[in-house]
Parts: sequence; C-alpha cells; structure tokens
Amino acid sequence: MTGLPLAKVFALVWPDLTPDTLHGYVQEYRDIYDREVVPATRLYRGARATLHSFHAAGLRQATVTGKRAEDCERILRGLRIKDEIDVYLGGNSVAKHKPEPDLALAAAERLGVAPIECLVIGDAPADIEMARAAGMRSIQVTWGYSKERLAAADDLVRTWPALRRAVFALVGSAEPILRRRGPVRS
Repeated sequence: MTGLPLAKVFALVWPDLTPDTLHGYVQEYRDIYDREVVPATRLYRGARATLHSFHAAGLRQATVTGKRAEDCERILRGLRIKDEIDVYLGGNSVAKHKPEPDLALAAAERLGVAPIECLVIGDAPADIEMARAAGMRSIQVTWGYSKERLAAADDLVRTWPALRRAVFALVGSAEPILRRRGPVRS
C-alpha cells in the first residue's frame, strides 16, 4: 500500500466505512501525523551530505511522495533540506498515484528535463515501478522499505557513499540535468 493516498489505504483496509467516517479517520490521522510524526521525522545518517553533494554538483532534485505536498513541504522545512530540493510533489499534486508514472513525469516536467534524463531513487516497489512506467532509470536503496533487491530496479545500493558513486557515474557530463534556473515549487 506504500504510495497510495491515505483515504485509499483506509478504504482498502476498512471497505465498509461510510464517506463521513472515512473523512473523520483521515482527519484524525492527519492531526496525529502533524502533531507527532512531522516533528519527530529525522534524516537517515548520510542523507544530508548526499543531498548537499548532489546540489553542489548542480543536479536538479525532486521529491515525490504519496503524502500531501503541504506535508512534504513541512517535513523538508523541518529537516532543513527544502533549499536542496528544486521540486516537491505530493499525492495530491496528480490524479494518479504511485506506481503510476504521473508524479515522476510531473516532476520531470517541472524540472524541465526529459524522463530519459531522470533517475528515481527509491526504497519501495511503488517507487521503482513508477520509474519504469515513466521511462526513467532507478536505483533502489536498502535502508528504507525493501531490504531485498526489487527485480525492476536498474541498480541497488546499500550505503550512502555507494549511492553517490552510482549517481555520479550515471550523470557523467549530461548537461540537461544540471541546474540552469532557480527552484520550482509545488
């Protein structure tokens, strides 16, 4: 269920919920999430240095998530990495959610690059399937949701230094993915 909007997850788990009850559950979940989870969210050790190295190298970066865009923005601000990210999109930014390609394609469009020039780094099947559906390469990281190799992933890395090496090896001097203008926000 990773990547699905919250209301869809609840509807799958509790198919007999009335629309009003479903709405109430979603609102209660979001209230708890805002109060408890957002302030407690932390970066994995190595993430900040990796994002900074990509940013310093001029790579354009997007974050796409099943969470709402406004939740994503609050998390990025709280983690003090919002300025490293050029585009952030949430599940409410597109009509179709992961593993459909819509989020990845919308991010590429906002970054001003073709899908073939993009790389999706993800930890869940929905991320890797989204990349493939969008015509993008993918690197699976093992410190999140999926610990074992996902068959559809183009590459798999187990450490932050390995991720940096893999990304920089793919980038080479591909000018289209280098930063040319300021950030684009959701």
